[in-house]
Amino acid sequence: MKLHPLIIGLLVVITSPTSFAASVLDIPSSVDVLLLNGQQLDTDEVTLVEGDNQLLFRYQVNYRDSGMQTQFKSEAVIVKFSASNDTYRLKLPSIRNRNAANSFNKSPQLTLTNSQGLPVEFIQDLLLKDGLQLGRDFELELSQYNLSNKPAAMSFTPLSVDNANLATKPALTAAPTITSTATITPASTTTAAPATVAAAPALAPTAMTPKTIAQDQAEITEMLDYWYSKANQETRAKFKAKINQQ
Repeated sequence: MKLHPLIIGLLVVITSPTSFAASVLDIPSSVDVLLLNGQQLDTDEVTLVEGDNQLLFRYQVNYRDSGMQTQFKSEAVIVKFSASNDTYRLKLPSIRNRNAANSFNKSPQLTLTNSQGLPVEFIQDLLLKDGLQLGRDFELELSQYNLSNKPAAMSFTPLSVDNANLATKPALTAAPTITSTATITPASTTTAAPATVAAAPALAPTAMTPKTIAQDQAEITEMLDYWYSKANQETRAKFKAKINQQ
């Protein structure tokens, strides 16, 4: 039985192992993927796009420190690389003590290879935040990072609904300019008469009655009694001694 050439072509495309292949990233179970290309993952499989990809993740592993089980959660790591119809594998170093954990947080030592085990070029950076780390908005932080000129920054331009419909919308025509031919008569200018402000009557100076000697001494006595009541025994003794000397 002879097959039509078009049917043969379709069979070749359907049976071809790479016809619908997509790039995939194989990651260890200790890697917590936070964002892929600015989006949260719905599945455990890390499916890449052809071309540049940006991965944001944390490395989580347990190690023993002074006989105690310690959980290590790394800083948020950014990895940017280009995918081209292949399977990639991300490898991370072993964390067995506190020094190794601190070293990873300062400068993560990562390895990225393709399906043939060959190294793949990538750019890495850390998405750092000062202060309390609880309740971080990684989508917002990464979008702000991508607006910078940092090494692993990457721009995403998803097609929005408004942008998609923009081409189908008719162009808006500017309204014609209407020129008025009416003559505007300027209003007459009226000069207001200056207002007359009556001068306020001058206030007579208040006469100050001088204190008598008795009133002045009464205030001094009251002040002396006040400070004497506030003084301690030593100060009171000095005060009395000074009075006796006079």
